[in-house]
Amino acid sequence: MDLIGRARRVNQAMLNRLAPQRFVFHHVPKCGGTSVGRALRMRYLSSQATVKPEASFRALQTFTGRTDTERLMLEVNDLRKQMLLYLMFDDVRCISSHVPFSSAAHAQFRDSYSFITLLREPVSRFLSHYNWSRNRPDSHGHISDEFDVFLTTQRARAMGAEFVEIFADLSAEANLRAPEAIDRAVQHLEGFDLVGRLDDLDGFAHGIRQVLGVRVRFKHENKTSLGASKVTRAGLTDAQLALVRDICAPDIQVWNRIFPS
Repeated sequence: MDLIGRARRVNQAMLNRLAPQRFVFHHVPKCGGTSVGRALRMRYLSSQATVKPEASFRALQTFTGRTDTERLMLEVNDLRKQMLLYLMFDDVRCISSHVPFSSAAHAQFRDSYSFITLLREPVSRFLSHYNWSRNRPDSHGHISDEFDVFLTTQRARAMGAEFVEIFADLSAEANLRAPEAIDRAVQHLEGFDLVGRLDDLDGFAHGIRQVLGVRVRFKHENKTSLGASKVTRAGLTDAQLALVRDICAPDIQVWNRIFPS
């Protein structure tokens, strides 16, 4: 056996002892996933991978030669699911990615991979997502509209159904606000090995210990800082908050059904 082959065997033996459980961490935008993903990947350093949203979008855009950004932002999900399947067939143990849930991947690998994710209260997530995208002029997901204008757009309504888009596993043409789409997202999340919430990171870390058998500590990364221009819940008028809640109604339904209280 050559040197590379021996190194691979040593690495596999080490992983089997220290980090035996393979898993997919579905990283939902602005739910604390950057900190979680980094902590997990550090524990699986020799067998880990990610699918980056910007790189995957630019790859599809370049391959197709298209410039219809809003449409490509929906269609890129199929590419990301294919990339996820590639990594799983390649036996990567830690996959921490901005990748939607794939029923095909779950059916193929549910006996060997754990599926975990972390969610955030939907209104807070929506505001954080807006602030982040507003501050990223070079990103494919940049939002140029002022907040009140943005709330009238189709993009805002799509962003209020982020949980549904990521977990329902529907086509780009699907109505993400339909009751059946919300039901599918909830059904798939109920089949996960661990669904945490950002306001209980200690509980999520404990769950990771139970499901994956590893201890992790999370640092706060990817924090948005916009100063006076940052949109906050406290700064919203009653009318604005009511509109945001209406926009986020699909994700609020998912949240309340996954975390009943």
